[in-house]
Amino acid sequence: MKLTNKVALITGAALGYKNGGPSIGGAIALKFAQEGAKVVVVDTNEEMGQKTSDVIKENGGDSIFINADVANSDQVQVAIKASQKKYGKLTSLVNCAACYAGKIFNTVVDTSEEDWQRVMNVNLNGYYRFAKYAIPLMLKSGGGTIVNISSMAAFTIVPNFAVYAVSKAAINGLTRVLAVDHAPQIRTNAICPGFVRIANSENNRSPKELKKWLDDTVKDYPLGKVCSVDNIANIALFLSSDDSFYINGECVKADGGRSIADAHDF
Repeated sequence: MKLTNKVALITGAALGYKNGGPSIGGAIALKFAQEGAKVVVVDTNEEMGQKTSDVIKENGGDSIFINADVANSDQVQVAIKASQKKYGKLTSLVNCAACYAGKIFNTVVDTSEEDWQRVMNVNLNGYYRFAKYAIPLMLKSGGGTIVNISSMAAFTIVPNFAVYAVSKAAINGLTRVLAVDHAPQIRTNAICPGFVRIANSENNRSPKELKKWLDDTVKDYPLGKVCSVDNIANIALFLSSDDSFYINGECVKADGGRSIADAHDF
């Protein structure tokens, strides 16, 4: 029970997508609850966000769901105040909510200003907003941890993935700023996943097509396995627990070694 007496707020924590697939934020919420944390689930998907909270309570945990959009400052502040009213403190923040542009693969030239602003407003500004309004409560609570879910796209540039990659690179910069400005009371780190198996990456594929696609994908990874949402949740748990006491300002690559390997050798 690594998070006993902790209160964790997790954005983008809907348990999964409407087609039943897993989500990173939902997996983190369940993992934190299993380790003793009281969990504030934040998402715009009311049905699946409430489901996360319900599953936690059904398994003996303590949780509330807040329907809030990270792109809306007023709603962010409502979520923080709800956390304080319910639990009296906040010790862990996990920023996980994210979005893509209307058309995922686009260059800077092809990305509309509206799509650029929308992605930045969620992926970067949403993290800023929750940090801005959560940190004062965390300091009153005696300090804590922030974990930002970033991406390997911040390091290894995929062609035509412009605005998403830029938003994630900016999150890594925000992580380092928070780590310096708010230590020692608050430690801030980021997780940078490579490919993670979630429902969005499997839509519109038959079972046969899906198997071939996964088989082809793992060839690029030295570990020979596809990352699961639970793998990322375990890293988030480590970074939010006392086990990682001396880790601050790191952007942890979680890509199975893909970024340091010649994919054609595996």
